[in-house]
Amino acid sequence: MQRSPLEKASVVSKLFFSWTRPILKKGYRQRLELSDIYHISSSDSADNLSEKLEREWDRELASKKNPKLINALRRCFFWRFMFYGIILYLGEVTKAVQPLLLGRIIASYDPDNKVERSIAIYLGIGLCLLFIVRTLLLHPAIFGLHHIGMQMRIAMFSLIYKKTLKLSSRVLDKISIGQLVSLLSNNLNKFDEGLALAHFVWIAPLQVTLLMGLLWDLLQAFTFCGLAFLVVLALLQAGLGKMMMKYRDQRAGKINERLVITSEMIENIQSVKAYCWEEAMEKIIENLRQTELKLTRKAAYVRYLNSSAFFFSGFFVVFLSVLPYALLKGIILRKIFTTISFCIVLRMAVTRQFPWAVQTWYDSLGAINKIQDFLQKQEYKTLEYNLTTTDVVMENVTAFWEETSLLMMIMGELEPSEGKIKHSGRISFCSQYSWIMPGTIKDNIIFGVSYDEYRYRSVIKACQLEEVAASLVVLCLFPKILLQDKGNSTKNASNSYAVIITSTSSYYIFYIYVGVADTLLALGLFRGLPLVHTLITVSKTLHHKMLQSVLQAPMSTLNTLKTGGILNRFSKDIAVLDDLLPLTIFDFIQLLLIVIGAVVVVSVLQPYIFLATVPVIAAFILLRGYFLHTSQQLKQLESEGRSPIFTHLVTSLKGLWTLRAFGRQPYFETLFHKALNLHTANWFLYLSTLRWFQMRIEMIFVIFFIAVTFISILTTGEGEGRVGIILTLAMNIMGTLQWAVNSSIDVDSLMRSVSRVFKFIDMPTEDGKPNNSFRPSKDSQPSKVMIIENQHVKKDDIWPSGGQMTVKDLTAKYIDGGNAILENISFSISPGQRVRFKHCLLC
Repeated sequence: MQRSPLEKASVVSKLFFSWTRPILKKGYRQRLELSDIYHISSSDSADNLSEKLEREWDRELASKKNPKLINALRRCFFWRFMFYGIILYLGEVTKAVQPLLLGRIIASYDPDNKVERSIAIYLGIGLCLLFIVRTLLLHPAIFGLHHIGMQMRIAMFSLIYKKTLKLSSRVLDKISIGQLVSLLSNNLNKFDEGLALAHFVWIAPLQVTLLMGLLWDLLQAFTFCGLAFLVVLALLQAGLGKMMMKYRDQRAGKINERLVITSEMIENIQSVKAYCWEEAMEKIIENLRQTELKLTRKAAYVRYLNSSAFFFSGFFVVFLSVLPYALLKGIILRKIFTTISFCIVLRMAVTRQFPWAVQTWYDSLGAINKIQDFLQKQEYKTLEYNLTTTDVVMENVTAFWEETSLLMMIMGELEPSEGKIKHSGRISFCSQYSWIMPGTIKDNIIFGVSYDEYRYRSVIKACQLEEVAASLVVLCLFPKILLQDKGNSTKNASNSYAVIITSTSSYYIFYIYVGVADTLLALGLFRGLPLVHTLITVSKTLHHKMLQSVLQAPMSTLNTLKTGGILNRFSKDIAVLDDLLPLTIFDFIQLLLIVIGAVVVVSVLQPYIFLATVPVIAAFILLRGYFLHTSQQLKQLESEGRSPIFTHLVTSLKGLWTLRAFGRQPYFETLFHKALNLHTANWFLYLSTLRWFQMRIEMIFVIFFIAVTFISILTTGEGEGRVGIILTLAMNIMGTLQWAVNSSIDVDSLMRSVSRVFKFIDMPTEDGKPNNSFRPSKDSQPSKVMIIENQHVKKDDIWPSGGQMTVKDLTAKYIDGGNAILENISFSISPGQRVRFKHCLLC
């Protein structure tokens, strides 16, 4: 990794995010590698952030009977959070001032208003300066809030991991790996995504108050007609939001159940295949998925109605505000267009920003409460050490145990109901279950302690690892052996950033695009509901195919994949397909149609403006293409950096007794922080380059608006109505197009999840595996009791009275093209005979 240019960047470079230019150029010209990513600053390191939050959380635990995690977070991040919130508010205030200058520019075209006409050019300059100030305020504020959200996530990630290493065995028996993955991936990501919206819970009411005061000056009491409609709409949205929260809470339980079963299936995939339980596991998970999707659809429909309220509310607000005033008192064009501009801002605040802010606070506080409950769970107690003895001393111990419980009690994993256990504190522990931490052979032997050459060589010799090393040398000298089945290699596929097009995945790509195309005609009548429904159905199909592919994949393929990576596909990526992608695509289509309509109207009214539109559109396309070259690669690297976090968590849980027995918790915390820092480096660079792109896009739009403004002012002979329409639509284009650009980038980013799911769908299948998979019907109800009929019983043949196994000349390999693990093995097991192979009992 390289040193970050941010360290020596000037204030101007930081303000305009120009320090990201080198990585953007490099990503455009060549493929980015991990070595191209910049080091993170010390303030963003997991060690620093976790230490700060842990110190405040310990202070909270010590000082209060009912400790609150939000208080610890407040002491760590509150002042910076409020600073960026105030800057965000100042940027939003400029939106309320712009319509006043717009009204005066429109009034300058009144033949009787020569005073306004003489200063029209200065009014235009002032209007353009407001847009520039707004750009310089909003982008640093939004980036700062995203940065704080990232730091909060990192600190809580670390706190959760440290707590996991301290949990008692009784608590761990009740918590699955799937639950922890869900806690980390689904809950903590809310801070990355939504913290920039949190301030609108107070900014929106202040903005509404300011706008109502300005509208009162124009329309007097008739202002409240439009506001009343917005209030009714806001109450409707609140009701829909409450309904959606109910569905989401119910759905969260079902997601947790599905991830628990999926995690257990992945962890024990060898047993699943050995006992031919693929169909049983598929049926269990698909039944849970069916119930989950019913709630997903309900929540999506409610979110869709909530979101679409923004798009149809604008006309009614203006209509209800202006029409009564015009009928009773008459109205001039200046007031009409100023009112329209005010109502556009008012609509955004009431129907979009405030509901989003409330939803963000609800989700964030819910996530914080879940994490708080987890952090307060019971910890295991370390035993009393006596360094003067090497014995294990048990005094009046009373306990109830099975075969291994006594050893667990000596290590402190179980507590005796009575008495005490003492020892010197040094224990040599060898688990009956094999466990290898990710890393090299040397890492596993040293296990976090200082390197001892003699001890290291002794272990190598005792374990006969010289032969293994010799085999590895052979494989390195003849790498072609490992590439014989290159076409089926999933590791090779992961290096590609494009969506894989194969005979399998092409069907689903076609399915998605046909679903989108079929629903475009229905957008006007049903507001995109079929689109949302279709994309959720696509998500259901993709999950089903991915689950089927994992269950039918050979062990030679599954051995090359990490557990955390597989769980990430079933948790994070499926959540994206269910929740984010359908509504993001719907928003993008609606916004794109609005922008196209506004550009067409402005260009028809003033053909000169069309000449300014063409280079703007060209610049937008070129800049977007330039940015996507780098952003797609950074997003891919970020996704690859996320998997080691979950893999390390899973590995730590598997070997928890071992690392506790040897006291290696600090070493594993260091490894976890290293994985977190690697992900942070990719994510922070992605956020920075994204803000660079969005700021440049807005700068282009500011130039476009300046051109439109001065073309309208300097062109003589135009009426108030035409100028009012042009400038009002141009201001609308400014906000809407920026939103559309962000949505287009979001769609492209979210499609990375679809690409990763496709890669799992295209995994090779086991030879001779039947392709008949379980598909729950639409009307079938999920059963709590699963019954699988034995098809062999129905046959006329006599069912055998005993089982016999005969193996002849068996040769087995872990991967295709690799060395044989078993070679030319032959044996026979008679009915009723018992044979023990290590930990497996064959009957």
